[in-house]
Amino acid sequence: MLKINAKSDVYSYGVVLLEIITRKRPVDPSFTDGQHVIQWVRGHLKSKKDPVEILDPKLQGYPDTQIQEMLQALGISLLCTSNWADDRPTMKDMMALLREI
Repeated sequence: MLKINAKSDVYSYGVVLLEIITRKRPVDPSFTDGQHVIQWVRGHLKSKKDPVEILDPKLQGYPDTQIQEMLQALGISLLCTSNWADDRPTMKDMMALLREI
């Protein structure tokens, strides 16, 4: 059984952030093999594909500076959804990272 704590809240926030950035559901019908949005994003990045392809298609055409900000937010969401709770930032740290963007 998993314990609910602050690190699980950060994980959940990371999933929501991924949903917003990618415009995909946590378990989206477009994913293969029953993947979760986190697995889909990590697989895309691991295969060295263009990270911009992960972003919501409606963001295409935005200025490069805004695309880079979205990619930075994507990185933060991946930190929040790290497999190991100890590797996840605190909510306070995560919010500070988002404010920096």
